[in-house]
Amino acid sequence: MPVNISQGNTARFVVEYLSSLGVLITPSSGQVTISYVDRATLTTTSTTIGLTATNSFYLGTWSSTGASLGLATWTVTSANSTSTLATGDIRVIDTDD
Repeated sequence: MPVNISQGNTARFVVEYLSSLGVLITPSSGQVTISYVDRATLTTTSTTIGLTATNSFYLGTWSSTGASLGLATWTVTSANSTSTLATGDIRVIDTDD
């Protein structure tokens, strides 16, 4: 189920990496890639955000200012894995109505 965010606001990502056994791991780096329709060009684009390690969490933010209204899909990866570790959707909405 998508999480709503008003266009022009910032989404904050808080990631905790766990092994397949549920054990906390600390990769050397992590990132979130967000795919969305660019507001200016109306073409699909992607932005990759590096995550900053803070204790056992990895933090990052994404501004929806350049995104058109609709869904933006995010994926989480790490330096220790070649596959997507988590995925989800953000629904960029207009609150001026």
